[in-house]
Amino acid sequence: MNQKPHISRRTFLRLALLAGIGLGGVVIRRNTAWMGTGNFLRWLLRAQVQRLRPPGIVALGACSSYSSDILGALRPLWAQAEMPNLTGKHILVKANLVDMVPGHAATTNPQVVAAVVDLLGELGAAEVTVGDGSAFRRDTLAVARECGLAEVLAGRGVPFVDLNYDDPQPVAVRDGWLRRSPWLWLPRHVRQADYLVSVPKLKTHHWAGVSLSMKNLLGVVPGARYGWPKNMLHMNGLNAAILGVYVLMPPVLVVVDGIEGMQGDGPLFGTPVPHHLLAVSKEALAVDVVCTRLMGFATSDIPHLDAAIWAGVGQGMRIETRGLPEADLQRSYQPPPPMEENE
Repeated sequence: MNQKPHISRRTFLRLALLAGIGLGGVVIRRNTAWMGTGNFLRWLLRAQVQRLRPPGIVALGACSSYSSDILGALRPLWAQAEMPNLTGKHILVKANLVDMVPGHAATTNPQVVAAVVDLLGELGAAEVTVGDGSAFRRDTLAVARECGLAEVLAGRGVPFVDLNYDDPQPVAVRDGWLRRSPWLWLPRHVRQADYLVSVPKLKTHHWAGVSLSMKNLLGVVPGARYGWPKNMLHMNGLNAAILGVYVLMPPVLVVVDGIEGMQGDGPLFGTPVPHHLLAVSKEALAVDVVCTRLMGFATSDIPHLDAAIWAGVGQGMRIETRGLPEADLQRSYQPPPPMEENE
């Protein structure tokens, strides 16, 4: 009688690791100009660990407009995503206030930020601050006033901080992504936060491909130290900088404003897309992967997401969606026009 060959668990894990290294080598070779090879084995080992972790949960819901009950839509999504206990925590809410461009959906809508702030209050957060650092050399608070966010926050007694000037101090970099400096200067409210809630606008980006929760975090880098539009990030290579900044953040929670997205010439001059989407997760990479799919793009075509998955920077391999099925929220966004970047 023929017997099936037996493979021990240890042998299976070794073969899986070798397979991962082989596949990951393709990614490393494709991106070697900006990823480098010094941390190759460590990144690939971490990626294999991600396969064994529980799946990243992404809760998806619909919201018809900014005049709808956004808070009511967020409450069940927050529960479905199994978000952490925030009682007594200090929270920085990071909106996307890159600039105010009338007629374009460039910034996080203030009603979504208001709903997040109200929800954090219901959940017992000890302190909530909203902030961003505009990419351009202008007062970020002026952008907050123009888009209506400052008024919304003032009515709730919630402070707004311009992260471009918020007492930046040096923090040692990790993992070699920001390979041209051993330090990254970060604002006080970032350094002291127990959690950072990234509230990005769902949109395309002419260099990064998409601008979602991880890309949104680049706004914390202080322009007062690095210039405008955050020149250090581009000198290091934008995609590597996205991952380098992300790994230095406090735990990141995500609420994606996809009620109205942006397609085409993002992040400033694209056209609005009525997507009616809200997405919530405690796994930034997982929610960015799902939202990228919902925009009609392959994550393999988004360099910072492609690299993050294979480097194990968050859970991007095993993802569980809850709430509405992805098929109900699928769209086909116009991609950004190609632009050259010194990567």
